[in-house]
Amino acid sequence: MSVGAMTGMISVEPKKGDRANLHRPLMTFIMGAFPEQQEEMSVAVDDVSKMREKILAVEKSEKGAEQLLRYYLQMSAMDCKLPINENQIHVTFTWYDSFYKDSVFSGKRGSAANSLFERSCVLFNYAAVSSQIAASQNLDTDDGLKLAAKYFQVASGAFAQLRDKLVPTMQKIPTPDLSPEVLASLTTLMQAQAQECIYIKAVADKMKEKVTCRLAASASDFYGDAYKAMSSVNLKGTSWDKWTAVCLAKQNYMSGLAAYYESLNAKATKAIGNELARLTEANKLLGDAVKQSAGSFECKDILSKVNRAQAAAQKDNDFIYHERVPNVSDLPAIGRAPVAKPTPIATEVEGWSDVFGKLVPLNVQQAATMYASRKDHLIHLEVTKLRENTNQLNSVLNQMNLPAALEDLSGKEIPVSLIEKSGDVRTKGGLMTLRQSFDDLPQLLQRNEEIITETLKALNDEEASDKHLRGTFGAKWNRTKSEDLTKSFKEQGDKYQSILTNARNADKIVREKFETNIMAIEILSKDESALIDSIPVGGAQSLSGQGQKAVASLKSFMDQIKLLKGERDALEQKFKAGGDTEEIIAKFSQLNTESNLFNDEGLSTEHLEKTYGPLQAAVADSIRQQDELIAKITSANDEFVQSKSGATSDPRSEMMSQLAAGYDAFIELMSNLAEGTKFYNNLTKILTAYQSNVNDFILARNTEKDDLMKSLQGNLANKTPPARPEPPQFHQQAAQSSATAPAAAAAPAAAPSSPIYSTPTPNQAAPQAPAPQATASQGVTPQAPPLAVPGAPQQYGYGGSVAGYAPSYNMPYGMPAYGGYYTYPGPAGYGAYPPAQYPPGQYPPGQNTRPQYPPGQNTGAQYPPGQYPPSQYPPGQYPPYTGPK
Repeated sequence: MSVGAMTGMISVEPKKGDRANLHRPLMTFIMGAFPEQQEEMSVAVDDVSKMREKILAVEKSEKGAEQLLRYYLQMSAMDCKLPINENQIHVTFTWYDSFYKDSVFSGKRGSAANSLFERSCVLFNYAAVSSQIAASQNLDTDDGLKLAAKYFQVASGAFAQLRDKLVPTMQKIPTPDLSPEVLASLTTLMQAQAQECIYIKAVADKMKEKVTCRLAASASDFYGDAYKAMSSVNLKGTSWDKWTAVCLAKQNYMSGLAAYYESLNAKATKAIGNELARLTEANKLLGDAVKQSAGSFECKDILSKVNRAQAAAQKDNDFIYHERVPNVSDLPAIGRAPVAKPTPIATEVEGWSDVFGKLVPLNVQQAATMYASRKDHLIHLEVTKLRENTNQLNSVLNQMNLPAALEDLSGKEIPVSLIEKSGDVRTKGGLMTLRQSFDDLPQLLQRNEEIITETLKALNDEEASDKHLRGTFGAKWNRTKSEDLTKSFKEQGDKYQSILTNARNADKIVREKFETNIMAIEILSKDESALIDSIPVGGAQSLSGQGQKAVASLKSFMDQIKLLKGERDALEQKFKAGGDTEEIIAKFSQLNTESNLFNDEGLSTEHLEKTYGPLQAAVADSIRQQDELIAKITSANDEFVQSKSGATSDPRSEMMSQLAAGYDAFIELMSNLAEGTKFYNNLTKILTAYQSNVNDFILARNTEKDDLMKSLQGNLANKTPPARPEPPQFHQQAAQSSATAPAAAAAPAAAPSSPIYSTPTPNQAAPQAPAPQATASQGVTPQAPPLAVPGAPQQYGYGGSVAGYAPSYNMPYGMPAYGGYYTYPGPAGYGAYPPAQYPPGQYPPGQNTRPQYPPGQNTGAQYPPGQYPPSQYPPGQYPPYTGPK
């Protein structure tokens, strides 16, 4: 943030931002939403990542401003295709406040997992860099004035876009520099500075005073508005207060200039009284500006010029004109010419295009998805109608044993239609294929159930962790609650669980149908000879003339039924063909571009009626034909049965009916199992993508959690520790008495031997074991005890005047000679004392060496805790140490 040395032009410092990983979250979403384009889009994602790296270290130049604008336009263009937010593509962006430098611990850092915050910060920096470009121009040159006026207006437009379009849609303002009050102030300030540049150019171009005074008056108005807006903003400790003072000074400065140029207009018309009134006003305003500017811009020269003009006009009026000088309030108001205006943000930049241009916008994609859902529902209803009516027709024919009864008049030959059906069953794999498909379905179902169970468990674990930390840190744990963010994921998971429950029930129905018809399917799966052996033999039948006519009619009806079924198969294929996806997407995209109201439902309804209306009419006509055929077949079959002169074996007739029903069941089961397998495989892909999205969300939340934990721990580490408490009075008295006590060295008295683990009492000294003494014959000088270290644990009886715990030489390592620490053999033990403190020969060979003592034997477990409480020996009762220093 700076103010021009001589012109007082203010520029804004860009926000600083942290790096963010865009590639993985974007590619994860693309793989789920646009799997066929992931390779091509990987390059586009890399391009966007590089663009962001550049704008984090952007140049404060026109090239830098263009880079910021390109990235802003790219983020805006991809927002409707790749939604970056907490629930879809989770990327956390962090930016620091522009006005506060110490942002890490002062709370002036903002983080949000949405593209709106990112675009807002980038647009702020575009405005800031534009203001710096403008403020750095040489206002003494024509090109400099043009560029300054241009970029101040660009900055004003960018701040206005932020204030009016982006910030109002934010749930909270992450940093103070993005508050509406700050943005409104900066918008008007940049406009005022642009107006001032236009005024300076008008003066340099020697335009008429009527024009320059109006330009100056408008600049004064803008500075006045900026001053009012900035006065209501509280940004203590920043340059804001200085800027506010500059705006007030500029308001008076530009008003003074306007009055001065208006005085020149009065002088040209010989209105000396009006001239003097304007000059007096200009003198006052410019004098105030000099005081308020505090040297931030040059205004003394023009004040001197006004003083000279006022003195000359006063002299002329005193000696020549003698006109009355009116009050300024009685004079007409100076006209205005507000030329500077905020420049709208450009929507295109030369050489730039959306790198994700081939992706379909999400609203169009959602509309296409809704259309596909409505279309699938329509197709499902119509195909179900066809299949249900076909099953009804087959059931009626099976009950009449048609067409097999027409081919089995002899009672011995196998009907040709039955042989064809058996061959069809064998070709399709027969009973073995059905069994294999039934065995595969539970595994596919179980895999999908495992995915959804694992995913929901991960969501629950993340939510539980967040609740625990929120309870631990309280209000300091200020990130969004997990239960709010995981709601949509859990609803989606519940929907998938419901789908799996329905699928499990459907599988049960299909299996029951299989068990009902398994015997007939098994017979149909045999070869022709085995099939013949499986069917009972019946008696021959003779027909009357009326019966023969009925047989001819029934055969004709069977042909019509065969034709009807063929038409239905063709209708079903037309329904399933689809093929209108690209067409409807093109229509939705056109509607999205041309209309502000995206009425996708109306367009969907119109397109469905146009595409599938004729097919729906064909389904209705097919059902009507079936009803007519069933009525005719029933009548003809009654005549056929009545005309029979011979009896038909009941077992044979029943077997024929069962085999016909078994064939129909086989065909339906094969279709059901194929659809079920396809359904489970497709669902696995969907659930895998769902699980991947949840894992990405949890990873992002864990990263956010770690960052917040570090921040909270950093704040705790920087807190000032509490003051050290004053020691009790008896501590001070003990210290004083210890300092004044007579120095004396006393050797500890030997105590009679006693058990090693005896416990001393406050009034009874613990018995001590006799210590080995070095004799004069050994040539060893007795060693003085080591110095006491304040705060370090000491043996009871230290100093020799108070009996305490006796060191034992029966311990694995033996006790140190003078009550110090052990030297442990392992790496975790205390280091050994310097060798110089222990003269050779005092310790029996091998007793104080590491190899004799296996690791772990000298543990604290040898001394039962609590047996030797320090509180038994109050401070100050031990005589001071008088040994060697």
